[in-house]
Amino acid sequence: MGEPEVDLRRMFGPSGWIAQYLPEFEYRPQQLEMAELVDEAFQESHHLIVEAGTGVGKSFAYLIPAIQFACQHGERVLISTHTISLQEQLIFKDIPFLQEILPYEFKAVLAKGRGNYLSLRRLQSLLTSEQALFDTKDEVAEIQRLVDWAEETHDGTLTELDPQPRYDIWDRVKSESDNCLRYLCPTFGECFYYRARHELKDAQLIIANHHLVFTDLALRKLSPTYAVLPSYEYLILDEAHHLEDVATEHVGISFSNIRVKRLLDSLVHPQKEAGLFRRLESRAGEQLIKRIREEANRQFEAILEWAQRRGGYDEQTGGDVQRVDRADAIPHLLDEPMRTLEAELRKLELQVQEEDEVQEVVAHRRRCMQIRQDLEIMIQQKYEGYVYWVEVKRGRQMRISLNAAPVSVAEELQNHLFQTMSSVVMTSATLATNQDFNYFRQRIGIMDGAGRIVGSPFNYERQVQIYLPRQMPDPRSPGFTSAAVEQIKKYLKKTQGKAFVLFTSYRMMDEVYEQVEPYLSEMGIRSFKQGGELSRHIMLEEFREDISSVLFGTSSFWEGVDVPGKALSNVIIVKLPFAVPTHPITESRMKAIEDRGGNAFMEYSLPEAILRFKQGFGRLIRSQTDRGIVVVLDPRIRTKFYGRQFLASLPNCRVILA
Repeated sequence: MGEPEVDLRRMFGPSGWIAQYLPEFEYRPQQLEMAELVDEAFQESHHLIVEAGTGVGKSFAYLIPAIQFACQHGERVLISTHTISLQEQLIFKDIPFLQEILPYEFKAVLAKGRGNYLSLRRLQSLLTSEQALFDTKDEVAEIQRLVDWAEETHDGTLTELDPQPRYDIWDRVKSESDNCLRYLCPTFGECFYYRARHELKDAQLIIANHHLVFTDLALRKLSPTYAVLPSYEYLILDEAHHLEDVATEHVGISFSNIRVKRLLDSLVHPQKEAGLFRRLESRAGEQLIKRIREEANRQFEAILEWAQRRGGYDEQTGGDVQRVDRADAIPHLLDEPMRTLEAELRKLELQVQEEDEVQEVVAHRRRCMQIRQDLEIMIQQKYEGYVYWVEVKRGRQMRISLNAAPVSVAEELQNHLFQTMSSVVMTSATLATNQDFNYFRQRIGIMDGAGRIVGSPFNYERQVQIYLPRQMPDPRSPGFTSAAVEQIKKYLKKTQGKAFVLFTSYRMMDEVYEQVEPYLSEMGIRSFKQGGELSRHIMLEEFREDISSVLFGTSSFWEGVDVPGKALSNVIIVKLPFAVPTHPITESRMKAIEDRGGNAFMEYSLPEAILRFKQGFGRLIRSQTDRGIVVVLDPRIRTKFYGRQFLASLPNCRVILA
């Protein structure tokens, strides 16, 4: 309390503190404007939405007023991001720099989800009680690597372990809330998770991700004692355009064959002499698991048969997606078997003596009960205002799932986020549609608080040209793909590669890539395709290194990808990114708008597509010196009445009708 106030103009000015310590720093009035808006929101305890264009330097623009406010008022500020890369930038680069130059002593801590932490007790239990698990050399080596790492790790989290451990082994040694002895644990004094919880309590700044924030909010609804984060009233949500999706995921439910298999395998492993029932020598339990596996197979066969009868291939996910439009459409075959399993676990709970074993049995019983309840909720469609669907994803292992999610999370966010916080600051480069925040506000349930677009310091008129080819057919016509192939070849030749080609479906991407790749190969230009042999991370690294290469991508390459310099001089957007209206959530949200007399296309489909379009456009210019072209092949941007809204949502650029 009583810390000196730093004048923000002196901090961000051309000869200010940052400029004195950071030689490459450039004064940006937009950055100062955003910093002043954040400071005002905190000082006056109101909410704020601020769209900050690429190049603003928004992390400093919210970090500095947040640090100042926390130190002056004795408050804790939580900063949440969607991506790990931004978290790492904040905690390892931006904050250490500010700790050196600001006249405040403050502590910043990175908060991680519990499943990221090693449980020393569970590792010891694995070594002493489940030797039968280690029946291959690889497993023995993996366990030994964990043991060696546990003795030298600083914080006991997955980020310090490279390469990452096998899922099935980490699942047996990670920290879990329902498998925790807390103060009764013999390793409590050394516990990595509780040591991290203690570190959070005296931090002025906590860095987290959106998923952890929503996990914390969900637990707080049950009781403040369940919270995984210390109390806070000032929150900054960076990458806030993900807010609705993350909230929907956390309020939603999913019941899958993978989830059931993991539970049953942890009780009796089908290939190994391992599992809780085998370890505790429960013959009745072993026999029961054998029967439940058969019932579970019948349950998922029934779900799969129902989905196959209805059809419904989803291009965005590459799987079958079908809405379940009435209760009890799918038979409930697991209720009685799972109740029997719960009873068997409850009986075992009374028989075991060791505290470790009791805790393991209780944890399994709770998981069993949760699976049974989730399945019952979805089959009987108990939650009003929710949409229910089946999803089938094909791969090395087929994933069959029943899912439920709210049609709207606006009320949930209003009641459990905005009304509980003194100030929530939401920022991103893509929040406004048609130069206002009305759509974003409606989706997340916040109609009060300030909203400002601070723009970008880049000179887009000088740095970008947008090409709109005249001769493209309607994207729904049979000739669109072949016409797109010719235009893609033309514009890739113009820039000699150095391009992203962005699609809205895997199917079309595969078809176009097959026809364009030989052409690029003849030119000596290397090409990459999402979903190929290379991982996303390695593919991006190789794309950056080979500055003439071309990357063909879908959904995940429209945002969060940073390729400054000549390696990316051309972004080709094949189709305007309208969401597939057949996905149950999209379909239900559009129907809800129509039911109240609204226009679903104008109120939902169009704003969503504009935000996605802005994200794709934003891949091109990442610095003051970048130059390049954006090519939009979809003729609707020129021919439809709504097309001008896409262009109006972009910075001023030179548009060329080609």
